[in-house]
Amino acid sequence: MDESLKKKIYDSVESLKDELTQVVSDTVKIQSVSPEFGISLPAYEDGETKVNRYMQKVMEEAGLKTDLFAAVNGRHNLVGVHKGQGGGKSLLFNGHVDVVPPGETAWKDGDPFSGKVENGWIHGRGSVDMKGGNAATVFALKALLKAGLQPKGDVIIQHVAGEECKATEVGTGAVLDKGYLADGAIVVEPTCSGQPFEINTASSGIFEMKWSVKGKSVHAGLRREVVRDGGAGAEVGVDAIEKGMIVYQALKDLERQWGQTKKHPMYKIGNFCINAATIKAGQGPSFVPDNMEMSYSIWYPPQDTPDQIIKEVEEQVRNYCNTDPWLRANPPEITWIFNWPSFDVSSEHEFCKTVQKAVKTVRPDGGDFTGMFAVCDASFIHEKNIPVVVLGPGETKYTHGTEEKVAVQQLVEAAKMYALAIVEWCGI
Repeated sequence: MDESLKKKIYDSVESLKDELTQVVSDTVKIQSVSPEFGISLPAYEDGETKVNRYMQKVMEEAGLKTDLFAAVNGRHNLVGVHKGQGGGKSLLFNGHVDVVPPGETAWKDGDPFSGKVENGWIHGRGSVDMKGGNAATVFALKALLKAGLQPKGDVIIQHVAGEECKATEVGTGAVLDKGYLADGAIVVEPTCSGQPFEINTASSGIFEMKWSVKGKSVHAGLRREVVRDGGAGAEVGVDAIEKGMIVYQALKDLERQWGQTKKHPMYKIGNFCINAATIKAGQGPSFVPDNMEMSYSIWYPPQDTPDQIIKEVEEQVRNYCNTDPWLRANPPEITWIFNWPSFDVSSEHEFCKTVQKAVKTVRPDGGDFTGMFAVCDASFIHEKNIPVVVLGPGETKYTHGTEEKVAVQQLVEAAKMYALAIVEWCGI
């Protein structure tokens, strides 16, 4: 890129730094906790809509035509569109406005929604995940237009509800179904992890699953009959926890196998795991337990299909249960609750190379291609056959934590990267 053009863009972004900082601070103060968490507080009511009503004015002032609409239960999404001059590819930016609850642990700064700006940082829930990135996209376009640079292709910015609780039908899925699509997409989740501004070109798929085992209850005073040699055994009672541990061990052994067999070029060996998350069992101390249930999150590689994973897990459990007479006759009930699909884009794709060029122009030490440590709405964008990457400001270590904060300098750098990506991909 011509140095004078680059300087023009950088100077324009820098001139908007204070305004960008104020917008992020203001939106952090709006307590847009996802309703799915079930916390009924007046401050949380219609939080997603309140953020997007605020950002609607910001987008319109930046030169975008806006569409504020709710697909479900009055939870409004916001889409801003800047129509290109023609002859260029279109670019989509996507980010969610809902946040997780602040939690019960005391925040270092006291108020989890302070939006306080101090020593170059903006503090509060949502600053990293991901109101900082959302604002940076708007100011990237605003900076280009302020500098007199008109994109040839359309620029579309989506601010959606519902992502934190997987409600794509509320947010990104609904926005995409309404026709807001493009030739390439950047999801602006935070990606400053081991290196600054990594570019995620893939994410794991995640299954949520639970299994339950039935035993046979009896008074705890008769446990000897259940567990001792010479006892009456299953005629009297069956310890469901003991039987459930066979299922637990089956999945632990499968996880160990995956550590060697499940591989993907964007992830280090051992990434794909079977995470035992919750456990419920028994009625009380006076009983031999007659029930046990565990829930799991299962992280699988992008190249595997959901059906493959279901088959592997169920075969593993069945094989282990066949070694036990009770479980052979009373197999566990496995319930597959939810699947968050993976996404996987070749790092050699023209779009990935374009985004990497933009990142490295601003931060030569950044722009490494990696797999995402979590999941996000990029998966649903990719299902629309749109090449997509994840790239955004914010240290991932602060995500969902009680010291969440984003560096103002990273917001400025991100806005420069997004502006350069618009120039390189859409043309000007």
